[in-house]
Amino acid sequence: MLEMGGCVERLRAVSEWGQVLGHTALFGAISYTGARLGRSEVSAWATHQWSVQCCDLLQMERTLIHGARLASAPQCIFVANHLSALDIILLGAFLRRDYRWLAKSSLFHTPIIGAHLRAAGHIPVHRAWSSERRAAFIARRVSEVVAEGADVLFFPEGTRSVDGALQPFRLGAFQSAVAEGLPIVPLVLVGTHEAMRKGDLRVRATRRRSSLTVLDPLYPPSEGDARRRASTLRDQTWAAMAAALAALPSLTEA
Repeated sequence: MLEMGGCVERLRAVSEWGQVLGHTALFGAISYTGARLGRSEVSAWATHQWSVQCCDLLQMERTLIHGARLASAPQCIFVANHLSALDIILLGAFLRRDYRWLAKSSLFHTPIIGAHLRAAGHIPVHRAWSSERRAAFIARRVSEVVAEGADVLFFPEGTRSVDGALQPFRLGAFQSAVAEGLPIVPLVLVGTHEAMRKGDLRVRATRRRSSLTVLDPLYPPSEGDARRRASTLRDQTWAAMAAALAALPSLTEA
């Protein structure tokens, strides 16, 4: 019986991810075309639709908490905790805005997804580069995105959490906020770690509940040099997100 159950789960995974791949090709083509025509709103629409439909295909039950804060947020730097490969579709299902996110550069070379990422103006993170070269490139691209009127999404932990706990934040997102004079809007994800953990290829059938909580904007402090201001903002953001995670109800019950 256990072997039969495992076979059913594998077949379910093949079916689900096959459908996700089909939607990725469809909406990736729409996004690519819109971006090439200079219509960023088309790319943003396609990203949102792809995210919503992928969440539906994977039967992800999702909840938005304090959504009014998202609707009223000014142009900003979004930061989100990083738990799972599912994070980007959960975020995209709720972010009905023009935003660009930072992703590892290898994704920009994958079929279909890479063409969309490049054309839509998302920002590659070249981990093989020196830290100075990488930081300068990201700062320049963030400035270009901000000048276009779009938001920027960072995962400041830098990689997915292995155990679901909030990891230390890198400084880059907060340096961008200081340099561009934009607030940080923290986005707190819950549930995606339990649904699909780092290294997994299947979404767990009984763990498909997730939520996104939007926190109040945090503005860069006015005192100190740029690095000190960014460090203070980073620490304030981490503390706010850790407190929110501690206060949120668990979604891990079967």
